[in-house]
Amino acid sequence: MADHLLVVAFGGPTPGCCKRFDTCPGESYCFVSGIFGDNPARKARVEEVVAHYHELGGFSRFNEITQAQAEAVIAELARRGVKLGLTVGYDHWMPHIADQVEKMRASEFVTLVMAPHQSSVSWDGYLRRVSEGLERLPQEKRPKWKGVCEPMFDKPGFAQALADRVNEAAGKLGADLTSSTTGLLLSAHAVPMPIVRTSQYVNQIQTTARMVAERVKAANWMVGYQSAPSDSKIEWTTPFLDKAMDQLAESGASKIVAAPIGFLCDNVEVLYDLGIEGRQHAQKLGIGFQAAEAVNTHPAFIAMLADNVQRALAGDDARRPGA
Repeated sequence: MADHLLVVAFGGPTPGCCKRFDTCPGESYCFVSGIFGDNPARKARVEEVVAHYHELGGFSRFNEITQAQAEAVIAELARRGVKLGLTVGYDHWMPHIADQVEKMRASEFVTLVMAPHQSSVSWDGYLRRVSEGLERLPQEKRPKWKGVCEPMFDKPGFAQALADRVNEAAGKLGADLTSSTTGLLLSAHAVPMPIVRTSQYVNQIQTTARMVAERVKAANWMVGYQSAPSDSKIEWTTPFLDKAMDQLAESGASKIVAAPIGFLCDNVEVLYDLGIEGRQHAQKLGIGFQAAEAVNTHPAFIAMLADNVQRALAGDDARRPGA
C-alpha cells in the first residue's frame, strides 16, 4: 500500500529569487513570464498581469493555501487512522513538481491533483511533471507511482463547500439567491478553444456549476470565464466575466454574487479578476456585488479530498499514472 501523498498544483510567486535571470526583475515578473514565455510579442500581456500582482502586494498566497490544504488532508486521514508522508510541488513556481519527486523518499505514492477540472494545461501538465521527476532517477531508486486520485468536479463535498461560500457571500450582500433579482456568477479560468475540443473541461465546469446552483436554489445563474489574454488571436471560452455580468444585469439582477468554482484557493487571479475588476464593473452597472471566498480549507472540501485519497490508496477509482 502506498505510504506517501504527492500533491501537485499550479503554484504562485513567493519571496525568493528563482534564478531565471542574471538580474532579478522581481518574483511576480519571473512567475508570469515563465507562464507566457519570453516571446517579445507577449511582453505587454506579461506586464499587464504583473501589475495585477503588484496591486495585491507582489506575491500570491497560492502556495501557502495549497500547503495548508494538503496538511489538512493529511491530518484528516490521520484522524481516520491512515498515516501518510506528504510532498507538495508546483508546476510554475518553487518547489517544482519534478524536483520534489526527485527528492521524494517514498516506497509507493499516490498523487492528488489540485485542479478541479481537467485540461492539458493543468491536470495533464502536472502529471507530466511527475513523470519527468521519476525519469531523472535510476530505475532502482524510483518510488512506485500507484495512482492518481479521481477528479473532484462532481463530488458532493466540493459542491457543498462552494455552495456554503456562495451563501456566505449572499448573506454579506443581503441577496436572495432564490430571486431572479440576484444573479449568481460562477467563474472558471478561460482556456483556448482548441483545448476545449480535446478535453472535458467545459462539460466538467458546467457539472460543478449546476450542482452548486441547485444547492443554493439559484434562480438566475450562469458561468463566466476569466483571465483570458486580451491580445490573443485564437478564440477562448466565453462569456468573459464582464459580459456575463452584463447578461445577468439585463436579465433583471440588481445584485450579483460571484464565486470561483474553477479555482481552489484565493490566488491573485481570483482576488483581482473578481474582487477588483468584478466590483468595478458592477459599479459601472449600478448593481450590488459580492465575491465569494474560494473553497480554501473548507471542512467539506478537505473531507472530500481525503475520501478521494483513501479510494486511490485502496485502488478504487484511482486513475492510472498519466491518465
